[in-house]
Amino acid sequence: MRLSTGSGLGRLGPGLFAAAALVMVGLSPGSLIAQGDDRCQIPPGINATRPDPPGTPTEVSVGLWVNDLRGIDDARQSYDADLVVLLNWTDPRLDTEQMRDCRVPQNAVWSPRPVFRNERGTSGSFADVVTIREGGLVDYVQRHNGLFTSSLKLKDFPFDSQMLEASVVLRGLQPDDLRFERHEDTGTANSLSIADWRVGEWDVDFVPLAVGQGARELAQVNFRIQVVRNRAYYIQKIFLPLFLIVVMSWAVFWIDPTIMPAQVGISTSAVLTLIAFLFSLGQLLPRLSYLTRADRFVMGATILVFMAFGEALLTTGLASRDRKARALRIDLIARFVFPVLFAGVLLYAFVL
Repeated sequence: MRLSTGSGLGRLGPGLFAAAALVMVGLSPGSLIAQGDDRCQIPPGINATRPDPPGTPTEVSVGLWVNDLRGIDDARQSYDADLVVLLNWTDPRLDTEQMRDCRVPQNAVWSPRPVFRNERGTSGSFADVVTIREGGLVDYVQRHNGLFTSSLKLKDFPFDSQMLEASVVLRGLQPDDLRFERHEDTGTANSLSIADWRVGEWDVDFVPLAVGQGARELAQVNFRIQVVRNRAYYIQKIFLPLFLIVVMSWAVFWIDPTIMPAQVGISTSAVLTLIAFLFSLGQLLPRLSYLTRADRFVMGATILVFMAFGEALLTTGLASRDRKARALRIDLIARFVFPVLFAGVLLYAFVL
């Protein structure tokens, strides 16, 4: 079975069409054989044991198709996705004329039983059935919708890239029982719902999962897909407005310190504008226990705006006490010092 690279259930191939139709008409897995062709009867002697003898691993092709990626929750370390699990293996015992192209319950034959280790409230869309192909090739397809957890490192937010994880565990199977291959249909639909991320490369690891504190291990396949955050949105919504607010606060350095209403008015406006802007940032910045690059920039810009407000109060106070010459010298120094401090904020936020 090969999946197309289009988006949506309707483009995932004939195998998924059949499974979706099965679900819609309400057939249960146990009724597949009874209501199907009489030839689709499991041959006598076939049981749920592995087709290969002990000590010989069974070759299983495991794949993951990202049908849709709807969103990534930075604070909750999770993502909302529509994922399709794909399995292929060969069972020579099923290589019979009457079983070819038959759909039978998954528990009627030997089958790996995949579950997501990092799922958080997902639901399967298809019946648990397998399709028998020519040569005893067995296909399994299941679609999972819901939330999946993934460890996100957000110190570089919003200039970060992440690796979204999807860990598929094959229940009841030891790592030595299987020899894994990456399924040829592993991939991503061309059109995804998520707009603020770009999807990059895939990485697949076949690693055992230790269970408990004993030596028991389960077979596990880790799929990781790289996503890169689109930073242009955050530059427009966070960094550019803050840059303008900081520069606006510097206007007091070029105003005669004896004109107190203008000095205090501009400084107060800059502070109030900053405070209102910080309230609006609550929906844009992730709530974390550590500082991101965006947090560093916001913190540095806030300090500079309040420093400019303090400088304005200082120079107007000096001018009101007939010390205008000293106030002008402080303004002159501030014209050079504050841009240097701002450069230090940029260095701290985006380089260090």
